[in-house]
Amino acid sequence: MLARVANCLYWMGRYVERTEHLARYLNVQYFSTLDAPMSQNKDFVLRSIMNMAGIQYELDEPIIEEDVLVKVAFDTENSASIIAAVNAGRENARSIRSVISSELWESINKYYLFMQNYPIDVFKTQGLYDFCMQVIQHCAIIKSTVNSTLIHDDVYSCIMLGIHLERANQVTRILSNKLYDIEFLTLGEENHPIENYQYTITLKVLQAFDMSHRYYKAPPTRQSTCEFLIGNKYFTRSIGYNMEQVKEILKSLSQKKIVVQDSLEFKIGKLANYFKYVEYHEIADDLQGFLHRALDEIYKLHTLLEKEYMQI
Repeated sequence: MLARVANCLYWMGRYVERTEHLARYLNVQYFSTLDAPMSQNKDFVLRSIMNMAGIQYELDEPIIEEDVLVKVAFDTENSASIIAAVNAGRENARSIRSVISSELWESINKYYLFMQNYPIDVFKTQGLYDFCMQVIQHCAIIKSTVNSTLIHDDVYSCIMLGIHLERANQVTRILSNKLYDIEFLTLGEENHPIENYQYTITLKVLQAFDMSHRYYKAPPTRQSTCEFLIGNKYFTRSIGYNMEQVKEILKSLSQKKIVVQDSLEFKIGKLANYFKYVEYHEIADDLQGFLHRALDEIYKLHTLLEKEYMQI
């Protein structure tokens, strides 16, 4: 496969996954104010959304709700916005139409047209929930079409490589962002009443609340939430699960290569096993530091991937 084709497939998968996570964060975090404790005000929620979307702001500047929501969803100047990622994903798909199915191209193009035609005035006033739900549904359709209409060969592997690496990245960022929110709200006070509520929000953002409750049979705590989202090998949105998938995909792409120390395959195997076997007590005292190091490793892995498989 040409490096250019592999690069487009990989980024197409990443952009689809990115928009889904941002839409879920926007939706769950924004509407959490409807039943949140009084200390969780709208400005706090909007700042949390801006942090997740990479929007720069001054702490003393006034927060205008409409501006924040539009920047996150429809600002083409913000490369981390939903519309910017959709546009980039569609452009990647357009350039490799010959290697993907017509059904996959149509589902991606429908997503693009939905974004281009969604009335921003409606979004500002009453359409946030509808918009986010439709984004999530479009992403689900695209990923289902990838799974059901492509030959599961190198083309499929490159797309899934992007999806799983982006998911690991987004889960790490979301968990880190929510831990900052908790620190801000509780001022570092342990066992603060609002803390467990924020863990519920974190799990709901990642569509993990029901499965976490089924797994632990108890309300979420700091330990159970982190264990479930970091190392649970059975949950498809945990960091460990997705790093394991990246490892298996790379193994299939490089079957004839000898894995040596410092090779890409060696590094992802080591990283996947670390997430699989890490214990909460080992990271409890410095969770933010652990998550920042995890993000650094994911970024390094992406750089190695591009260098080895996608350098044009």
